[in-house]
Amino acid sequence: MLKKFGSISIALFLINIINADQDQFIGSKACQNCHPDQFGTWKESTHGNAGGKPNKRRVLASFDGKKINLENGWFIPFTENGRFFFRAKENGFPEKKYEVIGVVGGGHIYGGGTQTYFGLFPDGTMRLLPFDYHPASNTWFFETNDQSGWVPVSESLSFRRASEWPPSRVLGALEEKQNCQQCHGSQIRTSFYNDKGKYISDKTALSINCESCHGPGKEHANLMQYGEPIIQGYTGIQSLKTLSKQESVEVCAQCHALKDMIRPGYTPGKDFKDYFSTKFAMLGGNPYYPDGRVKAFGYQQNHVFSDCYINGSMTCVDCHNPHSNEYQDVNRIPLKGKFDNGQCTSCHMAKASNIVDHTFHKLESEGSLCTSCHMPFTQHKAVGNKIKFERADHTISIPRPLVDQALNIKNACQQCHVEMSIAEVSNQMSEWYGELKPLHPLEAILMKFNENSNSDNLADLLGTNSDPPPQVFAGLSKAFMFNQPKETSEIINRLKHLSSNNDVDIKGLALAYLDLLRLDDSSLNDFIVKSLAESGKDQTKVRTRWSTAISYRAENQIKRGMLISGINLYQKAVEIWPKNIKGKRGLAQAYISIGDFSKAIQTFGEIIQANAMDWQGWAGLGNSQTRLNQLDLAVEAYMRSLEINVYNPKAHLGIGNVLFKMKKNDLAEMHLQKAIDLDPSLSEAYIYLAATKIRLQDYKMATRILDRGLILNPEDEAGGMMRLELNKLKN
Repeated sequence: MLKKFGSISIALFLINIINADQDQFIGSKACQNCHPDQFGTWKESTHGNAGGKPNKRRVLASFDGKKINLENGWFIPFTENGRFFFRAKENGFPEKKYEVIGVVGGGHIYGGGTQTYFGLFPDGTMRLLPFDYHPASNTWFFETNDQSGWVPVSESLSFRRASEWPPSRVLGALEEKQNCQQCHGSQIRTSFYNDKGKYISDKTALSINCESCHGPGKEHANLMQYGEPIIQGYTGIQSLKTLSKQESVEVCAQCHALKDMIRPGYTPGKDFKDYFSTKFAMLGGNPYYPDGRVKAFGYQQNHVFSDCYINGSMTCVDCHNPHSNEYQDVNRIPLKGKFDNGQCTSCHMAKASNIVDHTFHKLESEGSLCTSCHMPFTQHKAVGNKIKFERADHTISIPRPLVDQALNIKNACQQCHVEMSIAEVSNQMSEWYGELKPLHPLEAILMKFNENSNSDNLADLLGTNSDPPPQVFAGLSKAFMFNQPKETSEIINRLKHLSSNNDVDIKGLALAYLDLLRLDDSSLNDFIVKSLAESGKDQTKVRTRWSTAISYRAENQIKRGMLISGINLYQKAVEIWPKNIKGKRGLAQAYISIGDFSKAIQTFGEIIQANAMDWQGWAGLGNSQTRLNQLDLAVEAYMRSLEINVYNPKAHLGIGNVLFKMKKNDLAEMHLQKAIDLDPSLSEAYIYLAATKIRLQDYKMATRILDRGLILNPEDEAGGMMRLELNKLKN
């Protein structure tokens, strides 16, 4: 079978490329001798202390051995021979012990910093543990899995509400999926090594190092070994001074932005848009306000909405010293801190002459600070209100109390003047400043748009190429993801106009929308083909975004129960971009949902043909073959998956299920137990294992195992029937 799909050499070649890139990073200590000042300030900065190995200085929580009780269990943070551990026990399940091998966060962020911990797992991955700590309040908390935010640990809180129970989020950029934790370290890349049969996390550091912003340093060190560059004018690293304002912001955006990964491997100096889209997350969730501003993690990218960026040249490093993370003005003069007005008055000098006349607040009062009104701290929406996690609004906007009310944001004025109503605050603003600058027309439309209304006003959401790109994309995405996209001559003309936008995200989404509407219109088809051809060197970027957009819509359709529509869209997505493996996996799973297992087998076969080492593809193939009762073939596919990745719990579950059907009880039991050991949250594994024990007449053990499965999934019909059968057998 390997020879049939033989692309092992390609997979190994790709891994070698990854390793070659990794070899170009030499770590921050290599910078110390030539750049002692920058190294010294970086070492003490929030970036330099973003994470690392656990020790008494770095670990902020008390690992004192005291039991912390939950509704359905407990955990204990403790030390042993200078090492840090957690013991955890969920009622009905075996006790677990996790060693802390790394720390994320230093709790140093104004407005509420946090710290979390990760451990090493048998498959080689480093995973985030669910035991988070908030130093400011001396509180352990969980990030919940029900979108209710972060909640303090208490005896009324269940393990089942923790998003990382059991631990699943991997530290580092995985090739098969984006991971938000890739930013809490430097050059962390988790790759599956075929020769070792497990994941290995290659990393330079567990903090943010020099190369995160300047790119790999090996060539630079070689070129500068004599104090001057061997090649005149070329230093081998990326200097922020040489970048345009967009490129400079993008260096920071690799971490400080909400984004979709197009492909892994970005380093400063490369084309950011080849690797990320900072807009496409709009299509897959709800992390944005109606006008396109980010309300979840990645809030700093709201700076691109500010007049300081749009109509000026302000980048992140105009306010933040990139080495120390301390504050500076546009002339690089250090400031007293984040609340120093010099940050703003170095540009807005007219306001500096008489601050009281502008702020209507006493000098040196909180109300006289520029940031109090224009960058107020607001509680992170994704976090909820139980744990303080406030962040400054980087939109740098003028206060608009009524707009903030519409967005459910606590406005700047009422953060201090809690006794005042929204009407009183609005009237006072009008009295002081007169009529406020009107909202951008497109922003006003976005604010009023009701997603539950009919599609008559969809055309109004489509801006022009002269409108701000974030708002254009916000409107375009709302129209594109609307349940029934509207086809009118006005909409088509507006989409044609937007398809010539210089922003590849907008261009790709506009073409995706036209693709939905073209049907049998040959002229529209010709226009799409011509637009793609005219994209020049950006054609690949446009095509990947076009395909990604169609995939998002396909996923949305399937969630709505519109399976055939979703399948048609997935087919279109992979036709546009054949390397869209996520789209192919979605298509294969959709075929399974409608019971077309033959096409699912065909699609998983295509995935494996592209990469014979795709263990997920082999497992999917085995699942599809099981559904067609091709049990011998399914065993072969599952075994191939496990040969590549023996730590794949779903493959163990799948082959255990097949072996159970084949009445190979001992082998079935072995694989099902392995699935549970690797992922204790797989309710199906408990159900099948209990069934195996019943067949072996071990009713006591079957009952114990079944109880665990029904804790995980109380609604499991097979489990419920099995419990009734067990009760009869025991009686």
